[in-house]
Amino acid sequence: MSFYEKAANSHPSLQRGMVWCAVCGRSQRTDAAGSLQHGWPKCCGFTMTIDSPEEREAYAKARGE
Repeated sequence: MSFYEKAANSHPSLQRGMVWCAVCGRSQRTDAAGSLQHGWPKCCGFTMTIDSPEEREAYAKARGE
């Protein structure tokens, strides 16, 4: 197992293989190991996030936003 495969298996958010655009909300399946090695997907000019919209909403509530 490569370093990138180990890293991709290190967190559930990476393991699910999905990323989201924080600007437009588009989602995309991704190979986390490949993305870590060759570059993360981008959308609307920004790097896509491994945090789902629901997770981002919960983080914002926890911060009081």
